[in-house]
Amino acid sequence: MLIELSVRRLYCENAACGKVTFVEQVPGLTVRYQRRTPLLRHMVEAVGVLLAGRGGARMLRVLGVALSRCTVLSQLMRIPLPPLQTPRVLGVDDFALYRDTYGTLLVDATTRLPLTLWEDEVAGAGVA
Repeated sequence: MLIELSVRRLYCENAACGKVTFVEQVPGLTVRYQRRTPLLRHMVEAVGVLLAGRGGARMLRVLGVALSRCTVLSQLMRIPLPPLQTPRVLGVDDFALYRDTYGTLLVDATTRLPLTLWEDEVAGAGVA
């Protein structure tokens, strides 16, 4: 989709000003220094969260947006992480990764999401 948009270009009369020109922004449609509208950015973020790189790029191509997998991942990395909440119930799982290398996985038992992984030879020392 191509949007033709006419906006005013304003000039700064102050010679000491680093910005020479300013362009009028259209609320909800344009954002400074962006190449995509907020609606398209949200769509790329939503597809990126669900399908990540290659799958996200393929799905966006079906929707008529030609972006590379790197662009989808880059947009995905710009999304701020949700605030951390202290888990109410913590699950701990010790397991062997390799012959003498063990790991400990901490899981939030209510959401079933992994919190952290410790890879250590000492982590499984007490495991029989």
